[in-house]
Amino acid sequence: MTKKAKILSYLILWRLTSVFLIQTAHVPDEYWQSLEVAHHLAFGYGYLTWEWSMKIRSYIYPFLISIMYRILALVSLDDVIILTTLPRIFQALMSAYGEYKFYEWTKNKWALYSLCLNWYWYYCATRTLINTIETSCTMIALSMFPWRDSNITTIRYFWIIGFLCMIRPTAVIIWLPLCFYHLCTSLQNKLILLSKYIVISFVCCISSILLDSYCYGTLVISPLEFFRVNVLYKIGDIYGTQHLLWYILSGLPVLLGVHYVIFLLSIWQVLKHSNTFHRQSLMLIVICWTLGIYSLLSHKEFRFLLPLLPMFTYISTSSIPSLAIKSTKTVRKVFVALLIITNVLPGIYFSMVHQRGSLDIMNVLGKQLNYTDNTTNVLFLTPCHATPLYSHLHVNVPIKILTCEPNFNSNVNYTEEADEFFSNPMHWLNNYYNSDENIKMPSHIILFDSIVPKIEQFLKNYELVSQIFYTHFPQSNYSKYIYMYKRK
Repeated sequence: MTKKAKILSYLILWRLTSVFLIQTAHVPDEYWQSLEVAHHLAFGYGYLTWEWSMKIRSYIYPFLISIMYRILALVSLDDVIILTTLPRIFQALMSAYGEYKFYEWTKNKWALYSLCLNWYWYYCATRTLINTIETSCTMIALSMFPWRDSNITTIRYFWIIGFLCMIRPTAVIIWLPLCFYHLCTSLQNKLILLSKYIVISFVCCISSILLDSYCYGTLVISPLEFFRVNVLYKIGDIYGTQHLLWYILSGLPVLLGVHYVIFLLSIWQVLKHSNTFHRQSLMLIVICWTLGIYSLLSHKEFRFLLPLLPMFTYISTSSIPSLAIKSTKTVRKVFVALLIITNVLPGIYFSMVHQRGSLDIMNVLGKQLNYTDNTTNVLFLTPCHATPLYSHLHVNVPIKILTCEPNFNSNVNYTEEADEFFSNPMHWLNNYYNSDENIKMPSHIILFDSIVPKIEQFLKNYELVSQIFYTHFPQSNYSKYIYMYKRK
């Protein structure tokens, strides 16, 4: 086995192991924008969030997962465990290959170690998040990018970027300066090169439009709808807003850990020797440009920074040799120890403890449900999308969840259903179950323990059958434990 084959094998093994070690939930999108949609495509039932009714999401990623689901169903292997694990194995292989291409590009083992050891990337690398796919594709595309000092002259990388921008339109922000750089510095005829860009863009757009139109059942240009809805309604603000410097003061320290200090020191090296650090200079421009655009957007999340992680790692590790020469042996040992501790400890906690209740409760619920009883139906009194749904049950039973659709009609007195419930739980329950005599009382109720005292009257005909740990650090409307009640 060659050296490169060994490295790829180790990376695959590293990521496959993490598939089974990571037992927690991160954000709703890892299920509601991938597995739930794929399940609906493959099996014809499930719940689609408002993003899909507004047609702002691309079906490319869920469609790939739905193919796996259909194949599993054909060979009668569509068991819940396999349905939830196989897509993560696929994502693990994608992440491992991306890391392999990253190593092939950087030719730097320390850069690869730093990337693989990064706790947040470990935490996300096998999740079915579009940000994870974007990061993997970014590493592959960077290895194929025609840098000025490379021997690459083709624009094969742009096929990846073309489809990536259709899947996630915000990827344009990162790749726009890189494509502009290539267009300006390439020795090829500019008109011929530009025509190649246009042809690839056209093919990617048409392919995406055809797939989305097929899945939606009507002509759809999802990136256009994504832009229209986000600009007109400022949807991101609904999911929280942060201050202008949040990425600099909070996002990057969490993403990079102690490497943040090295990155800041590296900036001086890059600026001082810009000719020597040509690639790093260009990546620094891309990082500053992207962070500048992202910072202007009010809604911010750690995972939005993931596609920049390969560039941060490249810049930080390329300056380490010169920094190491200037430091003592003790300083180097302290740095390595800090690097390991600050990545291993949060990696273990967030991968195995924090928010594991979202998945554990679905396992318990799946065993509790009586599929042959037509009175079986489930009520989730949790913040919307706090748990996955049909993708982790794989049974077509009636389920009611609290919704949080944006105010698309600009109603003056509009209140999200979830907010309405949490402001007065008993009032909402009385209204909901008394408004329509055809609405059946739930056979099972899922809720956080902080809500129980507020609806004791409603729960008098139910018994507690499961109490599951959720997190040590609950957010608003969440709490430490998640409960399941069953009708007596």
